Amino acid sequence: MSNPGAIRTGRACLAASLALTIWFATPSPAGATTLRRIDLPELVAHADQIVHARAIEKKVYWNAAGTQINTDTLFDILDQAKGQGPKRLTVTMLGGRIDPVEMSAVGTPVFEIGEEVLLFTSPRPDGMKNLVGYSQGVMRVHEDPQTGEKIASSEVPVGTTYLQAVGGRAQAVRPARMQAPVPALLDQIRQMVAVEGAAPGLSRKPVPVATPDGGRP
Repeated sequence: MSNPGAIRTGRACLAASLALTIWFATPSPAGATTLRRIDLPELVAHADQIVHARAIEKKVYWNAAGTQINTDTLFDILDQAKGQGPKRLTVTMLGGRIDPVEMSAVGTPVFEIGEEVLLFTSPRPDGMKNLVGYSQGVMRVHEDPQTGEKIASSEVPVGTTYLQAVGGRAQAVRPARMQAPVPALLDQIRQMVAVEGAAPGLSRKPVPVATPDGGRP
């Protein structure tokens, strides 16, 4: 069973560890999570690494103060579109289970061993990684049953509200679910990174990543 007080404390710690210009998460009366909507160009601009990776190991533990449970997921990097570093990285997320206590927060990404994902990460002082935009910094990879092609899809967690500045005011918006073949998406990201490196700011132009309804991110 979740501990509401501990969840609120955990969210505050997470918010302190990430730049508020990148994302914010707040509890609502219904227990939902509220995020600032981030599009693909902004995810790319804020990420230190963007990788196609496979989860290979998980570690669940109490923080030093004994006030929240964290889960570290270790990933093997299969391909990389931005950044450099070792062939493995570790993402730290709030939540997990240490019997008899289970802690969770609405919208927190949970990874399964063997699962492939695209990760947009930012560095932590302890050498681990956070996700840019919280759950927006993950795209799940699945195989097309007909073609065998690997497809990356963003997720829209139940109970998560997305806000976007419209006319100078924050308004709730319907998030677009991005979906594209992994190689094509990684190539697009590399192009965006190259353009950003040559002329900062230009990479924020929209890019044609396919979505199920034919829209744009």
